[in-house]
Amino acid sequence: MILGNDKSERAEAYQTLSQFFLSPPDEEDLQVIRQDFSLESRESVAQIAEDYDFLFSYPHGYLQPIESIFSLSTETGYSNVAGVYARAGLALDESSDAVPDHLSIELLFMSYLIENEKTEQEKIFLEQHLMNWVPYYCGEIIKQAKTLFYREIAEIVKDFLISEYDLYAR
Repeated sequence: MILGNDKSERAEAYQTLSQFFLSPPDEEDLQVIRQDFSLESRESVAQIAEDYDFLFSYPHGYLQPIESIFSLSTETGYSNVAGVYARAGLALDESSDAVPDHLSIELLFMSYLIENEKTEQEKIFLEQHLMNWVPYYCGEIIKQAKTLFYREIAEIVKDFLISEYDLYAR
């Protein structure tokens, strides 16, 4: 799959993983995801969409993918993430419903940092934000998801971020 060490592969991996928390896949995307990630999941699109709503939908999802809800630190969250984006020269479109500390936005931000060779900011963001809540959050998805699909996706996201973090430990 796309989870390599090459800069463009890493950026693409973050972009791909961000999509799992924005909306459930349609039938065509589901087939590609199953093949690309070698998933064992065989649930229907309808079952996956139902689990997506149960887990991630706003405002009723059981495990909304928002850092300020799940962070293990009191120093992170909505306003802190918006400040990080601003320091990198980015701002969310004010007409967007997305909150800055939504997992999809944070993963897309990592892709941006990689593509623009902002390695120090990338390392800091990974350490101070993503690693501060996403491994725990993925563990909760694995416990609560009704579908194997989202349990497998959570494991992939968690493993990917840990491997990314390990790149900086070398």
